[in-house]
Amino acid sequence: MSELPPQDPPITRKPLTPKAGGGSVRVIDPPEIAITLTPDAAEISGLRLIAEADEARRLLILPD
Repeated sequence: MSELPPQDPPITRKPLTPKAGGGSVRVIDPPEIAITLTPDAAEISGLRLIAEADEARRLLILPD
């Protein structure tokens, strides 16, 4: 009996929404399975992750 090949997940047009904390970046809306992003959603997600990583580092080194 042959198994059906795995299907690709649907293409997501909505970028991820990361949030910076002190020393970490949390993605608020990650899916539970692998996702396929449009090129625009992937680019925006990447830029958002980079910006939040910078903010997380800044929050980590600020004096109390």
